[in-house]
Amino acid sequence: MLPPDSLVTIFLFSFGMAIGAVLSPGPVTVAVVTQSPRVGWATGPLISLGHALMELLMAMFIVLGISTLLASSGMQTAIALLGGVLLMWMGGGYLLAAIKRKYRLPTAQEHSRVMNRWQIFSLGMLTTISSPFWYAWWITVAATYMLQAKSLGLMPVAAFYLGHISVDFIWNTLLATMIGGGRKLLTNKTYNLIMGACGIFLVYLGVQFLIMGIKGMAG
Repeated sequence: MLPPDSLVTIFLFSFGMAIGAVLSPGPVTVAVVTQSPRVGWATGPLISLGHALMELLMAMFIVLGISTLLASSGMQTAIALLGGVLLMWMGGGYLLAAIKRKYRLPTAQEHSRVMNRWQIFSLGMLTTISSPFWYAWWITVAATYMLQAKSLGLMPVAAFYLGHISVDFIWNTLLATMIGGGRKLLTNKTYNLIMGACGIFLVYLGVQFLIMGIKGMAG
């Protein structure tokens, strides 16, 4: 039950509830890991900003009553299938490039192939909507609390939303700072291993959600 005591309480409740979900690796985390060696700490807030925009749209949809449509079995099956394909496509690309050792850490003189801020912001949006976990969380747990907050007014809704995205900004910026600042500690071999592991993880998620989608079609 959402604590109705104050806006600060709602903010802290949402913040605490989001920690586990945010720290669990997913497509957004992979985006931070892949871009931080080239762009540095700014990758974190830029990815988070794109992610936060998608979450704002989802929060608005829930408040406006569209969560019922998203929770339908047909929509969940479609989300699982499309999300699974996207995750496998992204993960397969990372893994193949890692196997071919295409990833290399940038040098101080190298400025090519670096994403601009708009591209990294867009990557935050793309990786967000490619994750079936994200849909699952928002149409179940988050939707329940968001609707409870709506019954208390718009300010509680804003407090819940801000509490949630604050964890994203803090963790992603911290992660990007650690990875972006560790260029001298990482080797190209280690970097390719990390990217390969990220690719395998995304492929695994993609397979899991494709299985869910196929079961949904069969059921």
